[in-house]
Amino acid sequence: MIDMKYFFFFFSLCCIGFSQEKKALTHDDYDLWQSISSTQISKSGNILLNEVKTSTSRGNGYLQINLLNNKYSAQFFNGTNAKITQDEKYIVFLEQPAYDSLRAEKKREVKKDKQSKPKLKIFSVAQQQIVDSLSRVKKFHIPEEADAWVVIEKFKDEKKKSKKDTTSKKKRKKKKKEDEKPKAKPLRQEADYAIVYNLASQEKDSIFQIDEIELAKEANHFYFSKSQGKKKPALGIYKYDVANLKAEVIDSTYFRYQKLSASKSGEQLAYYAAKDSVEKDSLQFELLLFNQQVISQITDTLGTNLRENWQVSTYQKPSFSEDEKSLYFHSKPIPKFSIDTTLLKEEIPEVDVWTYKDKRIQPEQKARAKQLENQAYISYYNLVENQLVNLQDEELDGIVFDKDKVQKWVLGYTDKAYRLQRSWSYPWLTDWFVVNTETGEKTFVLEALAQRPYLAPNGKYALYYNTEDQNWWSLNLAKQEKIKLTHNLDVNFFDEENDTPSAPRAYGFGGFTQKGEALVYDAFDVWKLDLSGVNQPEKMTKGRANSQEFRTLRLDAEDRSLASYYQNKLLLTSFGKFNKKQALFAVDANGEIKSLVSEGDYALSSFNKAEEEEKMIFRKQDFNTYPDVFVLKTNQEHQKITEVNPQQKDFLWGSVELVKWTAFDGTELQGLLYKPENFDESKKYPMITYFYEKRSDNLHRYISPQPSASIVNMSYLVSNDYLVFVPDIVYQDGKPGGSAENCILSGVEAMEKLPYVDSEKLAIQGQSWGGYQVAHLITKTDKFAAAGSGAPVSNMTSAYGGIRWDSGLSRQFQYERTQSRIGTNLWDDLDLYLENSPLFGVPNINTPVLIMHNDADGAVPYYQGIEFFMGLRRLQKPAWLLVYNNEAHNLRKMKNKQDLSIRMMQFFDHFLKDTPQPVWMKEGLPRTQKGKDLGYDLTEE
Repeated sequence: MIDMKYFFFFFSLCCIGFSQEKKALTHDDYDLWQSISSTQISKSGNILLNEVKTSTSRGNGYLQINLLNNKYSAQFFNGTNAKITQDEKYIVFLEQPAYDSLRAEKKREVKKDKQSKPKLKIFSVAQQQIVDSLSRVKKFHIPEEADAWVVIEKFKDEKKKSKKDTTSKKKRKKKKKEDEKPKAKPLRQEADYAIVYNLASQEKDSIFQIDEIELAKEANHFYFSKSQGKKKPALGIYKYDVANLKAEVIDSTYFRYQKLSASKSGEQLAYYAAKDSVEKDSLQFELLLFNQQVISQITDTLGTNLRENWQVSTYQKPSFSEDEKSLYFHSKPIPKFSIDTTLLKEEIPEVDVWTYKDKRIQPEQKARAKQLENQAYISYYNLVENQLVNLQDEELDGIVFDKDKVQKWVLGYTDKAYRLQRSWSYPWLTDWFVVNTETGEKTFVLEALAQRPYLAPNGKYALYYNTEDQNWWSLNLAKQEKIKLTHNLDVNFFDEENDTPSAPRAYGFGGFTQKGEALVYDAFDVWKLDLSGVNQPEKMTKGRANSQEFRTLRLDAEDRSLASYYQNKLLLTSFGKFNKKQALFAVDANGEIKSLVSEGDYALSSFNKAEEEEKMIFRKQDFNTYPDVFVLKTNQEHQKITEVNPQQKDFLWGSVELVKWTAFDGTELQGLLYKPENFDESKKYPMITYFYEKRSDNLHRYISPQPSASIVNMSYLVSNDYLVFVPDIVYQDGKPGGSAENCILSGVEAMEKLPYVDSEKLAIQGQSWGGYQVAHLITKTDKFAAAGSGAPVSNMTSAYGGIRWDSGLSRQFQYERTQSRIGTNLWDDLDLYLENSPLFGVPNINTPVLIMHNDADGAVPYYQGIEFFMGLRRLQKPAWLLVYNNEAHNLRKMKNKQDLSIRMMQFFDHFLKDTPQPVWMKEGLPRTQKGKDLGYDLTEE
């Protein structure tokens, strides 16, 4: 008989040994992690596709095919862009070249057109195997609701290498006669081309000189145009019959064709065409319609069916209504310029003229240049009555249509009256009109709305939220009558925790029910609203008592305004406001709730549902578990389908827990505390505090180890024996810096009371708004041994007048009304801008700080990081500034993410773990060494 105490002793040793076999994450391990980039479920729910890629894109992925009815599962190397044929008999996808092979070709400087290209793979569902493969494929097209066929766009074929000619020079010379013409290359070697592949019959056909391809949703034919090149005449537009593998020409009378657009049935085709012109600088396009072998001219260059001095816009593609009775297109005024044609190009001044009357400042105009240049206005041609209706004029910025573009009443909108004040005001406001699609007549109905309305499915009403009176309203479109729907209820429908100096937004819209009622949210529950106002609002859930936030799902990809149902019951998720638990439910018309996925300590996401069957998929995760895909089964059961990161078991990980404390002002707060896997309460651990607004709702979020775009990686940190604290922050107007002190420092002090937190080894890190708060906090305390500040605003007085270069917007609205939370302009309360600017507290800083601010930052002006660094440098405070060239606010290039991850951890390891400084910290990195020596090597102290 075995002595149990010895058994447990040896068992413990085994467990310790097993644990010790695990290794800490390093920067070399990022490429091991993969992620699901897309998931599809077929209409019947039988086929499930998951495309998996390496998180860093430095490696190979796979396509996982599951046939749920047959319990079949297989993975296909580097499969991407998968599509399922309408009959669900085939799966078509691309196999991308192997990463190492492509990288080796680039290293050898192989020309791009000679590099490895994707292959097209055809998988037979019945045979459960690949049945064909085609090389050098660019992309492919399959119809949504027609038979199984595919149009494959291929790169031109490589020239076959001929066998070495052993013929004597004499004989070869003899063959070259003076009148001998060079042999023409096959067309498939001259240029890219297309293959039509009938999957049912296995027949193929090639199409050369192809330009545009247009597939109809339901047709077994498609349209294409052919071109000889950019400056040569087009060869025409063709209709291709897939069953007979035969093309017929439709139109070959024009010089150029653009923007082919087929109706749903494929019986009609609209396109733009232009004749050659030597008299004008650019081609003049007309809109044509092909229907039943007849071509009709909808517009022409003389102005038919166009407003006076207007022209069609070829930037926007024409389209048909779902019933194919209306052809929609855009047109715009013919631009007029006063051009001095006597000037040479180098004699024309290059200047941006700013005026105080500009509705959009020059940088915004520049950022929107393409959109503004191609601004056009929508009309439609009634194909039944042969009548034109102009729906939009220059007064309207756009039109909101119903999904099928068949309803009589739609909405038009404009923000012209509020564009100037958008620079400093928020929310941004819009005026709304009801537009009669039969006549084009518009009626002004809603003034200064902060949130867009929603068109009801029946076409009779629109639903909207009024931020002024904080109620939901409906609008009778035909009568233009407004009905207040929520004014008699004792709950609020606006965000009660809004802590910015602007009007709070609504909790949200949950979609329209099967009967056309509107679903809206309060803090915890879902309410059903009768748009006619006849029936009183009805609360559908009971979340408030248990602080559960109920929300609907809207899974219809073609119409996201519709709430989704499962087994004829409304789908709902719930989230615990304080315990962070999540669940999935379905509620019937009587209010009876059925649990589909029971409440638990996990996060649920990426829900999807088969169109024709009651089959659902979703993803489930927690900090230790990658969000793999599950299929919903009966009785609250669900089946795991993917296993994306099995290698995680070989690495040390960690845990996360919800923590609570009281801020200095008495506010009860929540946060997250991440701990290493082999946590030992008797040890002292260094702790890094990261923050950005509120993050405690991410308790059950999986964090993949990957190179950083800007912030610390929690999985990497806990794997390397760090604690990570993530506090929630609440704000007071005018005190963004003080609010950070109140919440963050109180939280850090609460964590310091824990016996395992090393108070001598504390650090903070944040990016953007978090980077600003890091910069502010180190002017107020010497508590931290090190600080990482990414893209910080250091001087609010200069940043207030700065530009968000990506959008071209003024930054003033941020300070007066949104995240920066000053709540007033620079001149009315200068002191607030000064006291919240870290730059003026630089003399108080004693904490070593690593700053990252990139020279193409489109959100926070790059000079903010420079101002901060130059102040620190002038006073000889320990500071380093990383500037990634041509990089955005958050890093986009993987090479730079990898570099930041290495440098950031070398920085924190030095100050929190006493590792030697790397060369770049101790000696710097001179310009002459840039790109040659990265300076990662550790120095001897």
